[in-house]
Parts: sequence; structure tokens; C-alpha cells
Amino acid sequence: MTLERALAPLMTIGAFCNLAMFEYLVGQLRTYISCLYALTKWSLLMYFFYCPISIRHLQMFKKIYAEDIALWATIILILISFCRFKELKTCLRELAIVDHTLEILGTPKEYQRLRNWIIRIIIGWIVYVFYQLACDFVTFFYLNIDVNFFVTFVAILLNYPSYVIALSSLISAAILGLVLYMCIHLLCKLFLLTLCVKIFTV
Repeated sequence: MTLERALAPLMTIGAFCNLAMFEYLVGQLRTYISCLYALTKWSLLMYFFYCPISIRHLQMFKKIYAEDIALWATIILILISFCRFKELKTCLRELAIVDHTLEILGTPKEYQRLRNWIIRIIIGWIVYVFYQLACDFVTFFYLNIDVNFFVTFVAILLNYPSYVIALSSLISAAILGLVLYMCIHLLCKLFLLTLCVKIFTV
């Protein structure tokens, strides 16, 4: 198992949320499909759903709500993710080289542990999505709104930017945690190597 394969579940979900690019075969980016998917999805969402709601909020209440800010932050986040994705893949390849170096120094590769950690992250994100949906259902219950497919769909769309932001944070945390883990192991190995050299040269 390689580092990219261990991160594949998180990157696949990220691709469907437009935080990563689709890959067919590991390492084969499908840039055009990813861009077309993101452009189509967000154009339709903005035109038919988010812009009318934002305009209605602005006209009726003369206020900008947190959901509106989260929406624009999500779009900016998606653009940044697309622009920086190749750099991320390069960084992951360099991390794989560092990990290979650590393996030569005696640290075992723990990709299965990393994959299990990522699966737990994904499960946590899914729990977060359903928790927000349950909170919306409780609100609907108190407001005497009948819950049907349309109401559920609207609730999911209203919370979708926060889902994307949460997933982006989790992807960043997973990669930064991996980098920190490797740096700590590398520094420990270098410290022990330096210590051994000093002991045996004295």
C-alpha cells in the first residue's frame, strides 16, 4: 500500500465535494472532468438556490447571514483547492519519499493505520452531516413543518457549504498530521543517529 492509496478514500470524497480532482487510476488526474463537474454543479446551485436565497435575505432583512458568508467562503475554498491540487500531489509524492527514507532507517510504514484513521475521519464527517440534518429536523418539528423529500433536500443544500468546509478542514488536518508524524519520526531518528555517532567516535 502506498501513501496515495491510503489517502484515496478522503480524496475521493473530496473530489465529489470539489475539493480535489478526480483520478482514474492512481496519479492520473482527470482535470477536465473535475472542472466540468464543479462548474456545472456550482452554477446550478448558485443560479437556482443560493443566489435567490441570498437576495431574499438581503431584501427582506437587510442582513447578511452566516450561511451567505459560508457559501462564498466555500466557493473560494474550492477555487483554491483546484489551483493547488497539483502542488498537493507533489507534496504527497515527496512525503512518500521521506516515508521510504524513514523505512530504510528502521521506521515501519503504517499505511494501514493511516487508512483506518482516515476511515474514522470520514465516519466522523458523515456523523457531522447527519447531526446537522437531525438538528434541522428537530427545528422543523418545533415549527410544525412536514418533513418530506423536498424539505430534506433543501436542508441538505442549506448546510452543504458547511459540509464542504468541514471536509476541507479534515483533509488539511489529516495531511498536516501525517507531515507532523513523519517529521517527529525523522527528527527522532536523526537525533538517535547523531547520538550514536558521537558515542562511537569519542
